[in-house]
Amino acid sequence: MSDLNLFGDDETTRGMRGLYAAPSGQAYWNELESRIMARVAEVELGWWTEFDRWLKPALFTAAALVIMAGVAMFRTGQSRNNADLEDLFAPTSVAGAPVEATARPTLQGPRDAALRFILSR
Repeated sequence: MSDLNLFGDDETTRGMRGLYAAPSGQAYWNELESRIMARVAEVELGWWTEFDRWLKPALFTAAALVIMAGVAMFRTGQSRNNADLEDLFAPTSVAGAPVEATARPTLQGPRDAALRFILSR
């Protein structure tokens, strides 16, 4: 960098280097460090302090979302079960035969044992 002659004039270049040169004394750097550290200490800690402000509303919202998701899952399962039971016990008609004359499905298979147990109670 010392070979660089910005202005084509050695005297101007030396003057500019003198203006923009870093201070040579250690006292300047110690004082600069103490000013920076004092400013850092007095400034609020930053963006993570927002977490304290939003903690309770965020927890409340998360709990409400979990409860709503649980209710939605329960109702979906309940409606599926109701639809399956309606399909199982609904009267079916064969073309031309009255509804009363058609055979209803029976719970005979091993997969239906649990349903038979529940319905017998």
